[in-house]
Amino acid sequence: MDYVIKRNGAKVPFNKNKIVNAIEKAMTNVVEGINSKLSHEIADEVSEIPDLLSVEQIQDIVISKLKERNAVDVADVYERWRLLRQEIRQKETAYNEILMLVDGQNQEINDENSNKNPTINSTQRDYIAGEVSKDLANRLLLPDDLVKADKEGLIHFHDKDYFLQHMFNCDLVNLEDMLQNGTVISGTLIEKPHSFSTACNIATQIIAQVASNQYGGQSISLAHLAPFVDVSRKKITAEVEAEMEGLDVSAERKREIVEHRLHNEISRGVQTIQYQVVTLMTTNGQAPFITVFMYLNEVPKGQTRDDLAAIIEEVIKQRTQGVKNEKGVWITPAFPKLIYVLEEDNIHPDSPYYYLTELAAKCTAKRLVPDYISEKKMLEMKVDENGEGHCFPCMGCVDGKEVVVYRTFGKTYVESIERMWDRLMPLSEQKVQPGRVHDYYLDLNDVEIYDNINGWTDCKRLIRNADSKMLRIKFNNGRCIDCTPDHPFETNNRGVVRADELTDSDAISIDKDSDYIEGIIAFDRNLAWLYGVLLCDSSYQRTLSVSLAYDGEDEIIDNVRDILKKYYGFETVVTEQHRGKKGTYKDVSIKGDGSGAIGRFCDSLTIMFGGLVKANRHIPSEVFLWDKNARLAFLAGMIDADGYINNNAATACVQIGSTNKELALQQMMIAQTLGMRADVYQNHYKGGKFPESVRYMVSFTPTQDLIDFVVCEKKKEHYNGKERKMTKISKDNFCHMISRVELSETKPSYDVTTESEHFTVSGIYSHNCRSFLTPYVDPETGKPKYYGRFNQGVVTINLVDVALSSGGNFEEFWKIFDERLEMCHRALLIRHKRLLGTPSDVSPIHWQYGALARLEKGEKIDKLLFGGYSTISLGYAGLYECVKYMTGKSHTDVDAKPFALSVMQHMNDKCNEWKAEENIAYSVYGTPLESTVYKFATCLKKRFGVISGITDHDYITNSYHVHVAEHIDAFTKLKFESEFQKLSPGGAISYIETPNMQQNIEAVMSVLQFIYDNIMYAELNTKSDYCQCCGYDGEIQIVEDETNGRLIWECPNCGNRDQNKMNVARRTCGYIGSHFWNQGRTQEIRDRVVHLSDN
Repeated sequence: MDYVIKRNGAKVPFNKNKIVNAIEKAMTNVVEGINSKLSHEIADEVSEIPDLLSVEQIQDIVISKLKERNAVDVADVYERWRLLRQEIRQKETAYNEILMLVDGQNQEINDENSNKNPTINSTQRDYIAGEVSKDLANRLLLPDDLVKADKEGLIHFHDKDYFLQHMFNCDLVNLEDMLQNGTVISGTLIEKPHSFSTACNIATQIIAQVASNQYGGQSISLAHLAPFVDVSRKKITAEVEAEMEGLDVSAERKREIVEHRLHNEISRGVQTIQYQVVTLMTTNGQAPFITVFMYLNEVPKGQTRDDLAAIIEEVIKQRTQGVKNEKGVWITPAFPKLIYVLEEDNIHPDSPYYYLTELAAKCTAKRLVPDYISEKKMLEMKVDENGEGHCFPCMGCVDGKEVVVYRTFGKTYVESIERMWDRLMPLSEQKVQPGRVHDYYLDLNDVEIYDNINGWTDCKRLIRNADSKMLRIKFNNGRCIDCTPDHPFETNNRGVVRADELTDSDAISIDKDSDYIEGIIAFDRNLAWLYGVLLCDSSYQRTLSVSLAYDGEDEIIDNVRDILKKYYGFETVVTEQHRGKKGTYKDVSIKGDGSGAIGRFCDSLTIMFGGLVKANRHIPSEVFLWDKNARLAFLAGMIDADGYINNNAATACVQIGSTNKELALQQMMIAQTLGMRADVYQNHYKGGKFPESVRYMVSFTPTQDLIDFVVCEKKKEHYNGKERKMTKISKDNFCHMISRVELSETKPSYDVTTESEHFTVSGIYSHNCRSFLTPYVDPETGKPKYYGRFNQGVVTINLVDVALSSGGNFEEFWKIFDERLEMCHRALLIRHKRLLGTPSDVSPIHWQYGALARLEKGEKIDKLLFGGYSTISLGYAGLYECVKYMTGKSHTDVDAKPFALSVMQHMNDKCNEWKAEENIAYSVYGTPLESTVYKFATCLKKRFGVISGITDHDYITNSYHVHVAEHIDAFTKLKFESEFQKLSPGGAISYIETPNMQQNIEAVMSVLQFIYDNIMYAELNTKSDYCQCCGYDGEIQIVEDETNGRLIWECPNCGNRDQNKMNVARRTCGYIGSHFWNQGRTQEIRDRVVHLSDN
């Protein structure tokens, strides 16, 4: 052995004497004393090992060799000494970190948080406590393998500096409860405020208290302050009336005075929040990480919404102005973070609150905020900006004519999904989807739906959307399905794939057997045959008439007449009908006898077949449960009436044509219940009045026992002529897309939520609605609860390390990925268990006085950690680099994107698996890494060296984002990333980088419109800087220091490089930072390309 790897990673020459000295030092503490021969023998053996080993590996070998030579006492002393040195080193490391921190020499900690000033006492006190917490967490609270994984950058255990205490991450503060019902702050009872300005004062005190007792961000909603505007209005009105009593002042003038004073109070209240939040210094040495939510649709229309609009307007105006720095210059503050919801009432030029969106756009151009949430897209997903759950409409639906198989109350139904809705709606409460007044859902009980892979599965919810854009997907086996662009298909090669992203290489399972028949009902074969004929080829509006061909179908005519006579006593007559170009037909009609029997018979057929006209008819579900011979007879009746046996091909096959999609699909399925695999083909009529009309053709190879029930000899002859060439029509259990077109019309769409997350629709294996998840329901009120919920903590997986560790081998990648995910799972469980048993007394403002709950003193918070009340997050970083290494391409490339999506889906699948097993709300979270991107990049270089395009930067890419240096326009970037937001249900945000846009607000408005239509949560990164030396207010530049190569900030006007004499605001991971960043994040900011032009 020539070299050894020290604990700091350095490679140094191997020194055999160090082993001898260490062994002999241990020998001085045993009875036998020093045995130099033994110590030298072991040292010689170690020196002959050819491998490059670490100090720890060498120590393990020494201990093993001592035990082999029965020097167990020496081995024990050696091990105790080793552990003692390890503990001393750890303590010394922690102590040195703290001393360097106080002296301002710990650059890593100085650059850790861009919103903390590391030189002031309160921040240093928080950092000192944090270093102690990290030390104890590493030594006592976390297992060694997780500590090692965190240190090596395989994972990141977030906020370890607060882990010693029983603290959680972030929350949505229930400001409404605290203001309306009162709260307690520092032992003082705070009652419901009697004015808007008082409510704002109380809100700031709540914000400060909450921030001091947690380590993550908090959110409040302006909607919770809106009711107090009217409280002030009434109070001011009473004051004005008293002041004007006896004076000749008109009612209109009084109203003007009231509104003027009310506006001033709104202005003062908003200013209170802005300045107190900016100037507050919490116990962790920074301004509160506070997000202010501005959502008009959160309150009812009318006066309350107008009052909320007035508050939002004032907030935006004051934020546009900014705050003054110590030089008296208006600059951009980091907090509060503002989120503005784009909705129907403010996104269109003719909408009532459009003026607010215009103000917001101007504010964004100057001050980087607000960020934007699309109500339209949020209602298609399930989380808000902090990862809290919401009950929103589903992702992906199908046309109502598509056919499903389900059973309820002991009866099986095979019918269109729209008939399923009509059948179950009277049995369930029809609920309105939030924010979608025309869209509904049913929560179901005792309903199972057929899944051809997993069998019968519980159907928990049925969803109906009134108006949906549709695609028509056609498959190589002739089948087609009409569905929304985001309908998820389960593919055999890529997992879940949206309809608008299917490719011809995707393989989708087909139900070729329809194996769901369990009960058998005996039914008369003659009646079964007759019903098959009547369904396909009769009119029964006022009387019954069966229309058949003039030649070659006499056997059918005779059989129809005989059965009607035998079973119903009807006399019939046959008449010739000449129908022009269509030819001559024979109609079999029932003779009237005045008894009303014909009318009753026709009514029964209308009920049985579900409609009068052929386009509305369907096969009754009971038919699927008839005995085999009855089903054969029914199918034969449909062949006699409306089908033929085609003997032009190498294989004779039955073909039945129809313009009724539901009926065609049912014909396919009933054939399959009889062991005859079937296909459904779709084409358009050629010529005629309606060239776009669709016709369906069911095709299958008949069996001899089916042919035996066919009455028409002419049709049977076609079969007999080809009998020897019979084969199965299709042996393939998968189909592939061959075409996809967007339909011009919109239609109602339907979907289900199932236990297996799958169901079979129109014979195609499909994923169910994944995004429609029930929110947490408060057991006391029975209503969904959003505010007062929180996140227990985050552990992030380094996807780049997973890829590099696999060496580019996909099989190895998935194996390592699962191992790392399980490591994250264990770490998350440790976070969860750290909170278990926490008494509410640790933070009364959170647990006892309404911010999150109203627990009793001494009561444990455990019930809030399960069942979805709170979440816990699996974060991820470096998806771009992961995909680039594994595929050689950016995840924006069409060939690489499927792999990127499969990685995302796999993390979601794991979270769902853990959630089902433990009743803990795990969710995938696009981690807003600030300093950790530098940590991960540093660790990757240490483990794998510099790899071009992967580890050759001092940062890795956040979450699913497009790489900062990749040239892509704003709209393409947002559209692309929107697909990944759907797979980050625990939180996600996208951004575009822009120059100064203050002179091009029109372009900003175009971006906002695009956000509303395409992506749930996005922001614009503009620039907002100021040089205190020369007054320059353009963009401060990042340059390289000529002396040491470090990246520093420089005013391009005067050359000022003193960070204490400049104001720089940049957004990193959703938050604005203003105290500068570590070298990795600074490099990332420098490398960003602009996505939107300023002209």
